[in-house]
Amino acid sequence: MAFANKRPGGRILPVRRLTPQVDPQKQFEKLEAAIGEIYRHNASQLSYEELYRIGYGLVLSKNGSLAYDGVKGVLESHLADCVHQTILARMEAVRSNPTLANNEALLASVRMLWSEHVTAMLVIKDVLMYVDKVYVKNAHLPSVYEMGMGVFRDQVLLASRKRLSTDVAKAVLAQVAAERRGEHVDRTVLRGVVNMLVELQDTDHLRTVYEEGLEPQLLMESRAYFSSMAKARLADHGAAAYTQAAQNDLDAEMDRVRAYLAPSTGTALQSVLLDELIDKHADSILRIPEAGLVQLLDRRDAAALKVLYGLYLPLPAALSTLQSSIHGHVLELGERLAASLAPLAATANADGKGEKPAGQPQALTLAAKTAMALRWVQDLLELYDVYDEFLHTSFNENPSMRQTIHDAFIKVINANSRAAEVLSLFIDDNLKSGLRRKSEQEIDHVLERTVLMFRFLQNKDAFEHYYKLHLAKRLLLGRTLSDDAEQSLVSKLKVECGSQFTLKLEGMFKDMQLSADLARGFKDVDPLLGFDMSASVLTPTYWPPLAPQVSEEAQKEMHSIEPPAPLRGVVESFTKYYLQQRSGRRLTWQYSMGSADIKLQFGNRTYELNVSTYQMFILMLFADSGGSDDSDSSEVSLTTTEIQQHTGIPNEVLVRQLQSLACAKYRILTKAPMSRDVRPTDRFTFNTGFKSAQYRIRIPAVAAKSSVETEKEKSASMATIGMERQYLAEAAIVRIMKARKQMLHEQLVTEVINQLSARFLPTPKMIKDAVGRLIDRDYLQRSPDDPRLYNYLA
Repeated sequence: MAFANKRPGGRILPVRRLTPQVDPQKQFEKLEAAIGEIYRHNASQLSYEELYRIGYGLVLSKNGSLAYDGVKGVLESHLADCVHQTILARMEAVRSNPTLANNEALLASVRMLWSEHVTAMLVIKDVLMYVDKVYVKNAHLPSVYEMGMGVFRDQVLLASRKRLSTDVAKAVLAQVAAERRGEHVDRTVLRGVVNMLVELQDTDHLRTVYEEGLEPQLLMESRAYFSSMAKARLADHGAAAYTQAAQNDLDAEMDRVRAYLAPSTGTALQSVLLDELIDKHADSILRIPEAGLVQLLDRRDAAALKVLYGLYLPLPAALSTLQSSIHGHVLELGERLAASLAPLAATANADGKGEKPAGQPQALTLAAKTAMALRWVQDLLELYDVYDEFLHTSFNENPSMRQTIHDAFIKVINANSRAAEVLSLFIDDNLKSGLRRKSEQEIDHVLERTVLMFRFLQNKDAFEHYYKLHLAKRLLLGRTLSDDAEQSLVSKLKVECGSQFTLKLEGMFKDMQLSADLARGFKDVDPLLGFDMSASVLTPTYWPPLAPQVSEEAQKEMHSIEPPAPLRGVVESFTKYYLQQRSGRRLTWQYSMGSADIKLQFGNRTYELNVSTYQMFILMLFADSGGSDDSDSSEVSLTTTEIQQHTGIPNEVLVRQLQSLACAKYRILTKAPMSRDVRPTDRFTFNTGFKSAQYRIRIPAVAAKSSVETEKEKSASMATIGMERQYLAEAAIVRIMKARKQMLHEQLVTEVINQLSARFLPTPKMIKDAVGRLIDRDYLQRSPDDPRLYNYLA
């Protein structure tokens, strides 16, 4: 018979083990004893498993508070004893005699106590891991380790009667002050104490003890220290020495932060230092007599400027002061350079004619004035190179510093009313002779710098006027050293101002290339010509007026000049050849810019002369007047009037050509009477006694010599430029009004200035006058309702 004792769905429960009851207090006493051994560095003799089970058992038996609070009490008691035994005596010693040694002894004892406490807490934390995991979490208490840190703070640093934290802070500050004075301190001890203060939280757990107590006092004392240093140094330091000392201070403070202060202090400490040493004295540093910023710039002390700039850079107000000072100094240097151009404003003209009042110094020659103008550009470029080097080596390519320097040079350049002319003249001089024996890199550097100066010019249309004139002379007279350099410069100008700006310049190069092709073709057609002849066929819209500055009557006479008989046939042949190649065209011959290579015999010697076309016409009179090949050219004698009648050259131009042939360095003709002035009755003969050590001689042509303009020539150029500006202003107004249909006067002025500022800066009056002319020609109409409103008439 069987009995069933199973219930459906039932399970067999395990047998409950009956554990013996353990006294929690005795268990905690074991834990307390173990903590004492841990502080005595005997943790290796303890059983980690046994201690963990004690904590586990106390939590399991609902005695977690005994473990947590009991450990807290043990730590408080232990730390209080340690403070009484090892720290109080040192604290009293510091209070009575705060020497460097006493401060260091106090900090060392606190650091040692802290180090032992942290080591012990790491072991205690592991032993009470289960207490942390269960009891502390459920009770919402700080972890065992955090509780231990709080006990150290309260029992060691913040004890009500001791307030050791104040003494520790004072000791740390005293050590910092001693190190600033150059004394040696134990950085290891300081680092340990600071780390302790950084790790400990204040009672509200909002900030660290370091942030609450030590850091504010450190910054306050640092401010007082650097303030006193600034006053002392300003009295006996120059700008270079002052800023170097400030940089040394900054480096020392940052090294101090890395060595033992909290990283967060670095930014605040740097701010305090820069504020006291630099920001509050920014202007005074730069204006130190005989040793300020001006002297650094003039000495080109890039290293000192780099230090100064590095200190001023983080301070907006100080940086603005530095930029203003540099800007002002560049303007001052520019005024000195401009003073060297004062003779260019002399009222005497280039020919040196006119009586001068007694007592006045002799006016400079045109060549001397030209040399002055070229020197001004060269000095300006050298000055810019100096400040550009500062940008690279001292100012770290800072965009705002670059703009400051550029703004200053813009003012310097545009303060010179002849800037466009002399810059073009400088380029002309370099492309004709200045680039000789220079490397490709040096040539490119010169071109880059001149284009930079061009970029600074406000009246770029004036530069275009002079540059076209100088380029035309170089191309027609074959005086350029490098075609590649010419093309490179035009390309750079095209990048700066666009293709419209260089359209005519490129057209001039194209004409010269087509002329070379025509010359080769003409030579093939007439190979028996007897001499080489090439004519430059120029498109009038590309080229500037090339005739010399003469009166209107003389200009009319120049159009009727006939070449000598031996050349007349060649001119007619080339004209016929060209018109066959280019039907529908018309050729107008201009001899003012031509040149010729001729061979002349003087006695037993033969020379090859490079002369202007006009000079060739004159010399051919002396060769042909004898009537046959056997005539003695030395017997030919002609007056100025007779030469003018034979050649048709206007008297104003003829005088200069005769001066070049008879009164200059190479006297191909003799003149009677001998004087610099040429009168209608003066008589010229061929100089058979001419001698020279050179076989090939270039007779300077007046038209080929590039020089600064006389006041008369400048007035004529400005009139031409002014007329071109009128056309540009009118064209801009028409373009704008065609697009807008209707605009207020103020808006139109602003828009026109924006469009034309790339070439020149039009004045409101110029724009107003242009509007008036367009209204007269029925391009625009004033609104009947508002006279300030313009309507465009299609």
